[in-house]
Amino acid sequence: MRRIVGLVALGLTVVLVSTVGVLGVSFLQLQGDIETVDLGGDPPPAFAEQQGGFNILLVGSDSREGQGSVDDGYTGGALNDVTMLLHVSEDHQRATVVSFPRDLLIDFPACANPEGGADAPAARGQQLNTALGRGGLACVATVVESISGLDIPYAAVIGFDGVVNMSSAVGGVPVCFAGDIEDPYTGFSITEGTHEIGGAQALAFLRMRHGVGDGSDLSRISSQQVFLSALIRKLQSDAVLTDLGRLYSIAQVATSSMTMSSSLNDIGTMVSMARVLADIPLDTMQFIQYPSASNGTGRVVPTAVADEVMALIAADQPVTLDPNATGQGAEATGTPTDPAATDPAATSAPPTDPAPTSAAPTDPAATDPAATDPAASPPASEAPIEGVQGTDASQETCVVPYQF
Repeated sequence: MRRIVGLVALGLTVVLVSTVGVLGVSFLQLQGDIETVDLGGDPPPAFAEQQGGFNILLVGSDSREGQGSVDDGYTGGALNDVTMLLHVSEDHQRATVVSFPRDLLIDFPACANPEGGADAPAARGQQLNTALGRGGLACVATVVESISGLDIPYAAVIGFDGVVNMSSAVGGVPVCFAGDIEDPYTGFSITEGTHEIGGAQALAFLRMRHGVGDGSDLSRISSQQVFLSALIRKLQSDAVLTDLGRLYSIAQVATSSMTMSSSLNDIGTMVSMARVLADIPLDTMQFIQYPSASNGTGRVVPTAVADEVMALIAADQPVTLDPNATGQGAEATGTPTDPAATDPAATSAPPTDPAPTSAAPTDPAATDPAATDPAASPPASEAPIEGVQGTDASQETCVVPYQF
């Protein structure tokens, strides 16, 4: 019996050591797969020590170089056609994703040359999506900092193949379509209803603009927000963001599919950030279009409320949204995802307005200041800011087909 126990113990020891060894090698390989760039400035503190709010910039590049998923003969330089900024509040109970239009005309600050040559000088009236070609990911971060007022210590850029790989890694996203859609430019085609979107189909959908709303980039932003809202609902309901095994698998795909800022050159940081998103209530996770309007030339410029919106976000205040102002490429279904899950008192409220008073639909707690610490809670919400479009993750929305 002693010999048998000894052999079993020896066997378990061998298995344990082998497993730890394999995991250790895999972890080192995963760390080694990360391609990074320096954003400049002082590096942020270790994420575990930060314990507060943070900002992450996500850039989608349209470069075809090395991308096998799109072969349309385009040979132009890299453009940041998707520019999104995620802000997580100091208490980790609120998150806001701001989408900046690719055609936004703004003044650029000077950008350091990523190749080590002369810096790109400041310039007036530049189109936002030229920042990536002007000075790489660091330049996009510098430009977005200048118009948002937020520091950006973390950033990543993803290409076409990366979108295919990442959407496949999460297992597809259930997206609602308010009608049949056909876009010959990206090849996206789908019928009315809710469909799982992933892989190459997800890439075609996220690139599509001619098939939604008024065919503009602003309509594409609102349809992308339908996708993002559905994605976060899926990740939370499937407990993906608290499953270390699944997070590791997704991180493995991310490190081989994206270029990260050097501040993200750590798997622990990425996993920790994902776990923060697991606990943020759906109705305090907002997706907002940076306020802009056409200048009559096919381009857009910031509106008068843009600075007001960014100041609220920087101060961790809620941006009150009109539940019907979801953008040209999306419409509300009127059936939010179980608001009682984040606010039991909301069970008697209308689907798109958890607080049937002057309080914001995205901040039910504002109707009862005594329910939380007044010092830590946002002040009572104002009426929706006119001209601001977006949604929160608790509000289910559908993509609107091209209507013009």
